[in-house]
Amino acid sequence: MTDRRARARPPRRAVDLRPVIVTVAAGARWVRFIKTGHRDALGAGLAPSCFSDPILDRGASPRWLPIYLGQSFTLCLQETVLRDRANATPPGPFLISRSELASWDWAQIEVVEDLRVADLREAALTHSRVPTDVVGASDQRLARVWAAAFYRYPEKLDGIVFPSRFRTGDCLALFQTRVTSKLRVSERRALLESPVQLGQACSALDLAIVADPLRGPPK
Repeated sequence: MTDRRARARPPRRAVDLRPVIVTVAAGARWVRFIKTGHRDALGAGLAPSCFSDPILDRGASPRWLPIYLGQSFTLCLQETVLRDRANATPPGPFLISRSELASWDWAQIEVVEDLRVADLREAALTHSRVPTDVVGASDQRLARVWAAAFYRYPEKLDGIVFPSRFRTGDCLALFQTRVTSKLRVSERRALLESPVQLGQACSALDLAIVADPLRGPPK
């Protein structure tokens, strides 16, 4: 019997992959959240993440860094800032402080040249014979192994499109060095200077923005 762990891994040769490839057309706009101190809205960090190069886990220099984009402001707030914190709390508005939100900007990223990405959504996942743990497991090591296989695929894919963990839309993980000239930052603003988008997200996610706790008198 074939070992289940072996079946979960991609083929040894990237040429043997059978990804479903879709195009993200030029003109599409996606969203990204960036810490206010990071000047480059298309920069990428070196910390291991869902679709980062697995050799980062061994302390080696990565072959690529992933740029993550989301389909909407609300999706990015949930995935980047909120994460799972509100999911295990009692019913009622989840309180989030102004100071936390003040540490984030958001940017609209425009695709200026078509992107070709591996599709890991819905039926495409099964069609490509990619295990569901690649997009759904809390342990991200398997996802990184598959990301490496897609990076090596002979057709030079630009990245991966996959569903949000909360099923609120689509996300992109792009291989930074391949997409630098294919993306443009069309706008960047502070979260707290975006009342319409922030209000819509708070309503959708049942959040309440609160002032920071009063500090005691200086000593």
